[in-house]
Amino acid sequence: MKETKLIRITANELVATVSADGNGVSLYSLRDKKTKKNFLTSSHSLFNITARAIASDDTVTVSSNKGWKNCVFETVGSDTLILLSGNSELCGVTAVLCAHTSGNRIEWTTRLISENDEYSLYECDYPIITFDCNKNTFFLSPTGPGELWNSMEECRATQNYPSYGASMQFMAFWNDATKRGIYYGLHDPSPAYKKIHFEKKGHEKYFTFKGIMPLTDIDRGRNSQALYGSCVWELFDGNWYDAAMLYREFFLKYAVWKPETDENGRKDNPDWMKKVAHWWRVRMQNNEQYVDEILEANADLGYDSPVHLYDWFEIPYDNDYPHYFPARPAFHTGVKRLQENGVKVMPYINARLWDTRDRGLEDWQFTEKALPNCTKNRRGEPFIEMYSSKEADGSSVRLSIMCPSTACWQEKVTEIVSKLLNEVGVNAVYMDQIAAAQPYPCEDRSHSHRPGGGSWWVESYNNLLDHVNRVRPENTALSTECTADPFMKHMQAYLTWIWVHNRQVPAFVAIYSGYVTMFGRNYCYMPFDDDEGQRIMIAQSFTFGEQLGWNDPKLYMQMKHKDFYRKLVHERDKEEVGSYMYNGRLLKTPEFKDSAPILRTERCKEAYGGIVEHSAVFCEHWERADGKRLLVIVNASEEEARVELLSSLEDGVYALSGDICGELEIENGKGVLTVPPLSVAYASTK
Repeated sequence: MKETKLIRITANELVATVSADGNGVSLYSLRDKKTKKNFLTSSHSLFNITARAIASDDTVTVSSNKGWKNCVFETVGSDTLILLSGNSELCGVTAVLCAHTSGNRIEWTTRLISENDEYSLYECDYPIITFDCNKNTFFLSPTGPGELWNSMEECRATQNYPSYGASMQFMAFWNDATKRGIYYGLHDPSPAYKKIHFEKKGHEKYFTFKGIMPLTDIDRGRNSQALYGSCVWELFDGNWYDAAMLYREFFLKYAVWKPETDENGRKDNPDWMKKVAHWWRVRMQNNEQYVDEILEANADLGYDSPVHLYDWFEIPYDNDYPHYFPARPAFHTGVKRLQENGVKVMPYINARLWDTRDRGLEDWQFTEKALPNCTKNRRGEPFIEMYSSKEADGSSVRLSIMCPSTACWQEKVTEIVSKLLNEVGVNAVYMDQIAAAQPYPCEDRSHSHRPGGGSWWVESYNNLLDHVNRVRPENTALSTECTADPFMKHMQAYLTWIWVHNRQVPAFVAIYSGYVTMFGRNYCYMPFDDDEGQRIMIAQSFTFGEQLGWNDPKLYMQMKHKDFYRKLVHERDKEEVGSYMYNGRLLKTPEFKDSAPILRTERCKEAYGGIVEHSAVFCEHWERADGKRLLVIVNASEEEARVELLSSLEDGVYALSGDICGELEIENGKGVLTVPPLSVAYASTK
């Protein structure tokens, strides 16, 4: 039996120790030299490789610590090279990892070399981090705006990037007592399709997370390749916010999806879209009643809220796509009436799906036009998704996922959007699913991409969106579902409708405020009478800087605390508040204590277990492009709350606005104020 060898990779205060024995390599420990504490005290696999048999769907997965005959280490300056070969289960494959150190950062790159004709390399992990669990250690997942997990909680998820489940390419963990943690970022500036995985089993004392890259040329053997980008492990001080700032630094320096900005914020986003305070979400019927309902709700709200309009087409929803025209007659007349009353209109289309029976029960254009241009598996079969919609015969509607690389799909989507913007004259178009739904590893070699994963999915959608923007008139905008980051260069707005989970933090907002408009929560995920759930959503979305609403006008008219809702819409509409959110950035969330009872709902359909709970007080700190700062506090409780700020503004006396007049004194970073029930207050620098 070969002796175990330990190799220390030292990046200033971060030490990652890798062990090598006769079978391969493992991550042996992670240590913080400053605190003299170990983040990890047990040995775990550093990566896994999955390969697929060329002749079948059979797969084999090998780990870094099993079955490797040869292991070579070499350190040259700030680089440590690890080479593994001779695996008995995956012959002819060599894995080469390079760890480059600078500051407190270890930057990993991975290359796979294959001489295997029988198996195609199918997926490979970026280097895996495992850490010891304790009650003070927390984990940040990149789901939605960012979600927190205590490391002692049992959890497991594998999410696709880019999609709702993984809005960003980073994760982190930290100890809340020592305020030290490790950032895990996949720094891939023109990003490839990835999977983000994290797991804590109930009986285990450690937490594991990693990025996984679906590989390219998966229909062939000998498909040697490097993983896209690099995997960054960096020791940091603080919490989730400080980790988010490391990802923001990468975004600002390298990301191809960074929109152009000037002193007024994002350059291609029309002023009206930047400054919207509230949205309606409406499903129209085949008459103009929807117009009356919108105008009535706007009169009550006291704000000309734009509308996100569904079901404007004669075909059923999620059926017969993409044949949206002819539109219902009430759509054309209704849009004109709404616009005459100061209401901007943003209709829905799906930018991803083609119905396999696209004229009722008939295959009209699918086989002729769509089938050659949709995503397909290794057998040439289309990838299909099914939702709740039904055909006339009661069968499920089968929708094919179109390949965004094809000219057919790019031209079709451009044609639909152009007709809505240039002929109908709507103000914006919502292009569903682009930043929400997962990529598919299309294997059709007649398309202009290599089979499997890679950067082609994101590049193709951005090419499609570039074509759409070329026909987009000035003063109009595009939006899409959810918040996967690499599409924002060509999308002016993201719908945050599904930011309705528990323990959310505004990591996405902290990175991207000012670069993309964020709007809306799905109030329909809660029952009409779920007052506490509604108050959590409106207060959190306000302090997160989102444009409010995406509410049904009829639900709004029945809300118990409609006055509170209306108040926050009007505050968001004020230049002295909204300008921080569309032309500023979110600073670190202040630490505070409050006396109000916790708000809780157990009836949010999308939340884990239906549960969302939050302190009744919501507090965030914003900085505008001109350097001025704004502390925003919302009391969503029905009771008065005493709020003790433990870290917020710099010392001084600040004028209070909103529902509180007077001054807020900050001394030694601390301040106290009493906030009325169902109120908002904000303090700004002079």
